[in-house]
Amino acid sequence: MKTLLLVEDEKLIRQGIRSMIERSDVEVEEIIECNNGEAALEILKSRPVDVMFTDIRMPKMDGITLVSEAKKLKNFPLVAAISGFDDFKYAVEMLRNGVKEYILKPIDRNKIAEILKQFESYLEQNERAYFQRKKTALHQLQYMLFYDSVSDVEIENICLSVREFIKFERFIVFCFSRREEDVDLTVPGKYYFVQGQEKMDIIICDAGCKTEVIKKLSHHNIGISAVYCNIMDVRQAFCEAAEMRRTAFETCQPVVDAITYNLPATEYEYGVKLMMQTANLICSNKLEEALAQLEVFVEGVKQRKYPINEFQEQMKLIIQTTMKVYEKSLKNKEYEILELLDMFSYQNIDEYMEVIRQWIKRFDELISDNMDEHKTSIKMQKAIDFIKENYATNLNMAVVSNHVSMNYSLFSFTFKQYTGTNFVNYLKDVRVGEAKKLLTETDMKVNEISRAVGYEHEKHFMKTFKSLTGLTPSQYRNNLSQ
Repeated sequence: MKTLLLVEDEKLIRQGIRSMIERSDVEVEEIIECNNGEAALEILKSRPVDVMFTDIRMPKMDGITLVSEAKKLKNFPLVAAISGFDDFKYAVEMLRNGVKEYILKPIDRNKIAEILKQFESYLEQNERAYFQRKKTALHQLQYMLFYDSVSDVEIENICLSVREFIKFERFIVFCFSRREEDVDLTVPGKYYFVQGQEKMDIIICDAGCKTEVIKKLSHHNIGISAVYCNIMDVRQAFCEAAEMRRTAFETCQPVVDAITYNLPATEYEYGVKLMMQTANLICSNKLEEALAQLEVFVEGVKQRKYPINEFQEQMKLIIQTTMKVYEKSLKNKEYEILELLDMFSYQNIDEYMEVIRQWIKRFDELISDNMDEHKTSIKMQKAIDFIKENYATNLNMAVVSNHVSMNYSLFSFTFKQYTGTNFVNYLKDVRVGEAKKLLTETDMKVNEISRAVGYEHEKHFMKTFKSLTGLTPSQYRNNLSQ
């Protein structure tokens, strides 16, 4: 436990109890001593205390009055009352006021140790319950802020549960895009972090900590709401901060504060047609023209001619259309593309557009590489078709590479990459395969089959056939007939 308050007017008894506490198995971080109830009550008002051991008979304010007044405070500690009087009336009065244990003098060390263990168990249970309530309340807050289908009754109930943990008299909301290196974004009593949707994360902050949070988020583009006094207005504050964040994104301003910023009254002109033309240019592989068209739209967003939400939707459309058209070329690029779709994970529109520009340039190279690969694939298929049509002739790699208009060495390398074997072995496989058909389906002699599949010398044919099948042509035919 963190803090124990020991209230006893007799110094020797107080020191004795302290010694018993310190020698127990329960670790107490801080023990505070008081010699009267009035001083103890002031301490309880000024700071949280986990456990209080208090005498009943004391000057200025007795233990019964102390406990009665302490019960009115927000943080009421676990209390053990100590008395030298075996009087049932005292016990009843103290227990009625929330005292957990009643100890008679002379005090037994084992009794102190037993009570401390019991109180420690209570505190641990309370702490677990508190954190579970807090986790649930903040999860409900996240749901309330980022989903539209929340009823007024749900909003009210959620705000009431959140009030236990966010107790600001005046608060503001920050909206920003969290980075991976961000840490310690919650400081209890000052500000609370809530993870959002589409990287639109928020901090709910005590109004007095505004400057501190701005400094903490100095490497972000942020939107800030006006000051609110009722936690019931937290959703409205978030919507305001989110609008300021979008404004920071499109105008590339590091901080946009609702208190000082006025949204322009310009009528938005929707750029759907312009962005559809951009998508068509990309799908036609006219990437330079598409990029130029996109820059025009971005300038319109910066000038507040087109709304940022429209830009976000159109960018999603362009990227998804590109993925569909060039699905084969973009395989294994899904993760990169998902990052492009998550626009508000970037700090501002300039940062986002730099990534888009680089992607389009890489995409151009990707398409070019894919087209070269496609052309090579067509040539290799043409070579294979030529081999299958002319295997019976005096065929060699020079003839085939010339037929497909390809450098001899490049053809040798590419053919092996494409087929998984070199040219000579591939030609052998084709010729022996055709020989098997003739041995199976005709009565042709072996020497006739040899010439029919492109071998001038019968012995060469027989040697090649046996190396690939393990049998001579005659043995192969005999096995089939049997």
